[in-house]
Amino acid sequence: MAIKQSQYFVGNARTPVPHPHRKGEVIKYMFTHTFTEGLATTDILELFPLFPYGRITGFQFIGENIGTNALDIGLMSGTPGSLDAARTSDDALIDGVAANTGGSTGLIALSTLAENGETPVSIGVKTATEITAGATKKLHVLIEATS
Repeated sequence: MAIKQSQYFVGNARTPVPHPHRKGEVIKYMFTHTFTEGLATTDILELFPLFPYGRITGFQFIGENIGTNALDIGLMSGTPGSLDAARTSDDALIDGVAANTGGSTGLIALSTLAENGETPVSIGVKTATEITAGATKKLHVLIEATS
């Protein structure tokens, strides 16, 4: 198993992660990951970190040119940015939904997620079928969160 990382974690010019400036402020942003390297069924793609004391209030995704691969998207264990192979990712946000049809997380599921603490937590993706590398293979995520 390997941790693969998005532009939020790789290189010296890491993409900054949006966060609210005041408690209770809701932010909404769209993130696109291009599969410049493949994602095996044993790998976890670390998409982006959720800011300290963050609470997800809306989550949607859709895949582009990655077929019917069933994706699990959830919260990762461990320190954001760490390549520790012992890190895991759950399916608290998306559980086995086909990438080409996309999906969203219902309010009931979101309400059961606890606000994360003073340490950021990462959003991770696992796939049921290998995703090969390709410049046109993308994963689009729209997240809404508050502090």
